[in-house]
Amino acid sequence: MIKIICKNVILGFLAVLIVILVSGTIQTRAANPNLDGDSHPTRLKLNECIADVKEVTAWDEKETLDAARKICDKRQSHAKQKAQFLVSLKKLREQYQNYTNHGFDEHLPTAIEDSWTIVKSCIDFKEGFTYPHNVAILSVPEDVRSGCYSLGISLVESALFNEKQ
Repeated sequence: MIKIICKNVILGFLAVLIVILVSGTIQTRAANPNLDGDSHPTRLKLNECIADVKEVTAWDEKETLDAARKICDKRQSHAKQKAQFLVSLKKLREQYQNYTNHGFDEHLPTAIEDSWTIVKSCIDFKEGFTYPHNVAILSVPEDVRSGCYSLGISLVESALFNEKQ
């Protein structure tokens, strides 16, 4: 009787351990992680950019307006690159989702996850070497993300088989 109880306890423990190990390997990240950090790609209106510049500077009206226009341009560039990256991922998904040759369809979720990881790693790398001051506090995060999304676009589009390279 004690042997049976011990055996059941051990089997139960092993079953729980297996469930924990398996669930730990399943990807749980959201499809589109938020990599915005200190950037503000949704604050695109000139009055929002002016307000943000005024928060970090004490410039006269002309300098503030000039800087705000530049910040809005950088934010628009960031938003455009991010949108293009998402379009590239959509194209990749559409092209390979039923492409069973060599298991490409099975590799697709990993490839998309890796694409996001590369963009995030690019951002982390670049931000590790930037310590902006003044109005650059607003522009550098936008430039970093714009460049890293551009890298991601190039990477993903290089895997598309019906695109001109």
